Amino acid sequence: MIVREIAVKSILSKSKIYEYVVNPYIGCQHACSYCYARFMKRFTGHREPWGEFVDVKVNAPDLLRQEIMRRKKGGVWVSGVCDPYQPLEAKYKLTRKCLEILIGNNWPITVQTRSPLVARDIDLFKAANNIEVGMTISTADESIRQLFEPLFSAIELVPTGGGLIGDHPICW
Repeated sequence: MIVREIAVKSILSKSKIYEYVVNPYIGCQHACSYCYARFMKRFTGHREPWGEFVDVKVNAPDLLRQEIMRRKKGGVWVSGVCDPYQPLEAKYKLTRKCLEILIGNNWPITVQTRSPLVARDIDLFKAANNIEVGMTISTADESIRQLFEPLFSAIELVPTGGGLIGDHPICW
């Protein structure tokens, strides 16, 4: 896995699905064979196959703090072309820091992930006024996971449990 720390010029991008999108990373460690975001490789300059590189946008929180002051408030998708909770998030915490900024400024948020690391931020989700969190669970069959998601955590390693966000039941 090639990991590069990069500084970007912008983090809050216009989106065709939501008003804005925030992608704290370029590339994804999960390397799912069916991922629609594989097209991003043609814009990155990477020669490595999808799933073998991640660029970490280390200045994402600082930029986001500035950019939300200049933009009209709108729905933010976290994140459109990478998993915001891929394994590197445990170290860098860029998604968490960006969520703290968006929640602190009461921006509507939609989070999309397939990673159990999302459970780390339940405290933030509880504090948010306008947030949706979606989690993809593609299979409960380990042999199928190995075919389509070879770099994702083995199914038996994914924590299970439950709780509440506000009055809403959740499971992970």
